[in-house]
Amino acid sequence: MKIAMFTETYVPQKNGVATSVFLYKRALEERGHQVYVVTTVGQTNDEIFVLKSSQFKYESNHVIPTSGRLLPVLDFVRRKRVEIIHSHAPFALGLRALATQKYLKIPHVHTYHTLLVEYRHYIPKPLTPSRESVAEFSAWFCNMVNRIVAPTENIKQELMGYGVVKPIHVIPTGIDVESFERPSLLDVRKRHGISPQTKLLLYVGRLAKEKNVSFLLRVLRELLNKNYDVILIFVGDGPERDQLEEEAKGLEIEDRVTFTGALPREQLVDYYQQADLFVFASMTETQGLVVLESLAAGTPVVAVAKMGIANVLKDRKGALLLQEPKLEEFVEKVEMLLSDTRLYDEMRSEGKAYVKQHWSIQKTVQDLEKVYELSLLEGPAEVEYYTSVWIEIIVEKMKQISSKIFTSGGGRRAGFAPFSRTRGR
Repeated sequence: MKIAMFTETYVPQKNGVATSVFLYKRALEERGHQVYVVTTVGQTNDEIFVLKSSQFKYESNHVIPTSGRLLPVLDFVRRKRVEIIHSHAPFALGLRALATQKYLKIPHVHTYHTLLVEYRHYIPKPLTPSRESVAEFSAWFCNMVNRIVAPTENIKQELMGYGVVKPIHVIPTGIDVESFERPSLLDVRKRHGISPQTKLLLYVGRLAKEKNVSFLLRVLRELLNKNYDVILIFVGDGPERDQLEEEAKGLEIEDRVTFTGALPREQLVDYYQQADLFVFASMTETQGLVVLESLAAGTPVVAVAKMGIANVLKDRKGALLLQEPKLEEFVEKVEMLLSDTRLYDEMRSEGKAYVKQHWSIQKTVQDLEKVYELSLLEGPAEVEYYTSVWIEIIVEKMKQISSKIFTSGGGRRAGFAPFSRTRGR
C-alpha cells in the first residue's frame, strides 16, 4: 500500500503523537508498504512534504501551517499515487486530509490521539471553547472519514458518547521494544552528579498543566521528609516549566530536582534504563506511551489509573496503580518499591514481559493494516467539507495562459482537472 500520514507533529519533535507516526511509518515500511508524511516539521524530501509553519501563539511547542494553499499538498499526494490517507489530528493537517480525501477520492483513516476536551485551556479566555463544542467538532470530523483508530477503549467510548457513528478500532500505539533492550550509552548519574546510593525517580513528558506534574513535586517533598535519599528528574519541556521550577524552590527541594529539557531519543532510552522508578500522575492521557516505554526498559512505574493509563497498565504487571491522585497513597506505593527488593525485581521482570506480549509495535501494526484494507474495500467516504481550492486552480491556469501569450506555436490547451487522480498508472 501507499499511505500518506497527515500530522501536525513529527520527529525530531518529542511527544507521543510524533513518536507514534514515526514508529508506524518505520514498521509499515518494514512490511513492504510505502509511507509518505505531510507535516509542519522538518525539511521536504522525497518522502516528506513540509508546509510552511510557525509556532502556535499559545503553545510554543506546537507549530501550525502559515500557508492555506491546498494545491501543493494535493499535487504531492497525487504524484505519489497514495492509496490511503491516515490523519493524526483534526485541525489544520486534518482538514487538509479531508480536502485531499474529497478531491482525490482516497479513503481516510483517522487516529484520535488526544482527548481534546482536556486541552481547551491552551486557548485563552474569552476564546476558550466549551466542552460541548469540542465534542461536537470531534464527532463531525470523525464522521467524515472511513474509520477511526482509538488508542484505548476509554477513548472509543468517549467518541461514541460524542456521537461518532463510523467504525472505531481500538489499536494502541506499539512500542519498539528492542530499542529499550540495548546497552546504555550514557551514564546518567555521572552526567548529573548523582551518587550510586541515591534513588533516581523519573518523569518523561510535557511539562504542562494537564499532566499534573506539580503533584510529583509534592511526592518528592514527602519522601524527603521521610529521609529517603531520592532525586527527581524531569525529562521534557513545556509551558509549566518556569512555574514548576519556582514551586520546587518554594518547597525547598530545588537541589533534589533536575530539569533536563527535551532530549534526543537515544539518550532518553538511557534515562529510562537507569532510573530506579518512573512516576506519573497525569489523568488525561489517551494512552500514555511513556509508561510503557519505562516498563520496556525494565523500570517499574507508579501511576494514577485514569483514562488511557487505566487501559494500558495492569496493577502488579510492572506497575503499582492508584485510582485517585492521593498524595499519601502515591508516596506509599513509591516506598513499597524503594524498600522491597523482592517486589522491585518482580515488577521489573513482569513489566518487561507484559509490554513485549501485549504492546509490541510488530503486533499492533498488523491490526492497523487490517483497518487500511477495510477502508480500501469501502472506497472513499463522502465528505461535506468545502474549500477554496478552485480559486487556486484558476490562479494557476491564469499563470499558464499569460505565459503562453508570449510563446509561439500555440501548444496544447491545458485541461481544468490538473489534480484528478488516475489509478493504476
